[in-house]
Amino acid sequence: MTYKELGNTGIKLSDVILGCWAMGNDYFSGQEDLDSTAAINAALENDINTFDTAYCYGRGHSEEVLGKALKGKREDCVVISKLWKTFMEKDAALKACDDSLRRLQTDYMDVYFIHYPSDTGVPIGETMEAMNKMKEQGKIRAIGLSNFSLAQMKEAMQYGQIDVIQPCYSLLWRFIDKDILPFCIENNIGVVTYSSLAQGMLTGAIKEDTVLEDGRSHAPLFLPQWRKGCLEITDALKPIGEKYGMTQAQVALNWVIRAKGITSALVGGRNAKEVIENAKAVNFTMTDEEFNMLDAMSKKFTDQLPNYKTFFDGTIVED
Repeated sequence: MTYKELGNTGIKLSDVILGCWAMGNDYFSGQEDLDSTAAINAALENDINTFDTAYCYGRGHSEEVLGKALKGKREDCVVISKLWKTFMEKDAALKACDDSLRRLQTDYMDVYFIHYPSDTGVPIGETMEAMNKMKEQGKIRAIGLSNFSLAQMKEAMQYGQIDVIQPCYSLLWRFIDKDILPFCIENNIGVVTYSSLAQGMLTGAIKEDTVLEDGRSHAPLFLPQWRKGCLEITDALKPIGEKYGMTQAQVALNWVIRAKGITSALVGGRNAKEVIENAKAVNFTMTDEEFNMLDAMSKKFTDQLPNYKTFFDGTIVED
């Protein structure tokens, strides 16, 4: 594992970040707190120092689980959480931050993201005023944006420093290549990817006839019209993995970590075994030829996708 500086903040993130969404036990069902705690401990034991959670992951439950698991170990970790879009007004945002800190059992977060742009008309300047105040008070070290367009990012940047973004990015989802990623590279803004394994599609566990009974059943990539193309890319990972003694998931994750402009790849882990396997993704280097082959195959597929608003639903945004 190596550690990259997040923009100009001095914060060092591990190549692989443990995503704690499943620990909220809502979108991903059937998660046990004991397994979540074991996953967090396995991350620490395998040099993963960075943990990503959010209020909306089980209405704070994921934050609570993470806070308990990191008790006594906090100073060795990078903790990330997010402001939900129903708390965008200044006073509500300040309270939401305090509530997250309480659940996390810490007096500061290393990064606090605005999870989504407001959909209720709250001006971004008001939310950024709250974020800047949190930073001045030492409650957060860095400000991030998640799921923002480039235009929305630029607007937010008029009101304060943006240190990092968190977009959906994988071999199957590359909308930020068009404008956001080049902008971040040019302006030294960190990029932490989520759904780096396309919520399991790139692991080899999903087949053409797999029936999903959780939130993924509504996600575009899991729909019949795109699933076949996704599985062709997943199948292409297998021979590369066999060459290096790696799984398809480890190859897919390695590709994201190596992609230009990416700081770290966030990936979920429901138990210790999954986390240990994800951490191994940094233990090999594919050839340029292999990387470029996957890159070209990926682009051919993702260029076909309509401009979906998010990974999680089929809403298409007009260009």
